[in-house]
Amino acid sequence: MKKIFTTLLYILLIGVFDSGTVFTQTVSTFLSGSGLNGPDGFAIDTTGNLYVANWGGGSGNNVLKITPGGTVTTFATGFNAPDGLVFDANGYLYVSNYASGIISKVSPSGVSTVFATGLINPSALAFDSQGNLYVSNYGGNTVSKITPAGVVSTFATGFNAPLGLAFDSEWNLYVSNYNSGVINKVNPSGVVTVFASISNSPQSRIQYLLFGRTGNLYVPAYGHNKIYKITPVGVVSVLTGTGVAGGTNGPLDSATFNGPNSIAMNKFGEIYISEYNANRIRKIIGVEPPVLIRKENEILNYYKLYQNYPNPFNPTTNIKFSLPKSGFVELRVYDILGKEIMTLVNEKLQAGEYEITFNRSGLSNGIYFYKLETEKFSETKKMILIK
Repeated sequence: MKKIFTTLLYILLIGVFDSGTVFTQTVSTFLSGSGLNGPDGFAIDTTGNLYVANWGGGSGNNVLKITPGGTVTTFATGFNAPDGLVFDANGYLYVSNYASGIISKVSPSGVSTVFATGLINPSALAFDSQGNLYVSNYGGNTVSKITPAGVVSTFATGFNAPLGLAFDSEWNLYVSNYNSGVINKVNPSGVVTVFASISNSPQSRIQYLLFGRTGNLYVPAYGHNKIYKITPVGVVSVLTGTGVAGGTNGPLDSATFNGPNSIAMNKFGEIYISEYNANRIRKIIGVEPPVLIRKENEILNYYKLYQNYPNPFNPTTNIKFSLPKSGFVELRVYDILGKEIMTLVNEKLQAGEYEITFNRSGLSNGIYFYKLETEKFSETKKMILIK
């Protein structure tokens, strides 16, 4: 009965994002074949082009550039099993060479130079706010820190085949352990703790990491053929993937994957997944919101209540609204019978954009409404809770 109810809610769901486009939460195939050779690490540039490292079973040597429309070109070559990718603030692409222990720095025109050496099977890459580059040493069970000048030091130890890296908003570093299914959290001082664990029987072989704008962490599991979602408090659930190897597109609860490994997200909230076994790239939409794009110094001149995200949600969802001028604001949540469930805002606010997190707080499955009211504006939107 629960499965039937869940399916019905997904059919009813519409997620209206900032662009006004209507999205459902679905999986599709973005690209198949077309030069992909054991696709591994991802990076996305400022114009939305997707870069893919062709690891090729340890013998690959190039990085592809794929436009949002799916046109594929070779961006750079001459690597030694390219693995992790990341852009710096100046548009240079950094590439980890798994087989040689070298980190390459590639100019926007595709010219490659050596940035750092001496790593041990370097995999994922991530920059902190100071421009330091962090590298997971898959073969050394450590994470290295490389200064902008290329000086390498050990940042943290004690991992079990570390692979994925991702920073949260407070610059804690998260590390996926390929062999154990554990995700560690490392604070800025290098202290390592366990954040979450994904069942490792049979081996999950967890891969790269992605933090969404909702604060959830997304983790492809190569061995499970699933994509997991982990909430900010460490609650693990399956986002999509039945566990059966395949390439079925459609709703999240029926989609199948074949060796998912890398993950990245563009400004529209679209999530890309590489499938190593199938030489394929999949796209997930409707799970994460897009970036709200506004010209610099543009002044808000309208009231707006955005669709909550994620939707359906459990246990939390984010509600965003815009105010063109200061004034008294009320934001309340109601059940389907119109009974008030919670008051989220009841105060005077300045002009600007606001985002409020709503926690289900023991509520039952079903449809709920949230209403924004000001002196000159009132709007109500629907959201769906699924446990």
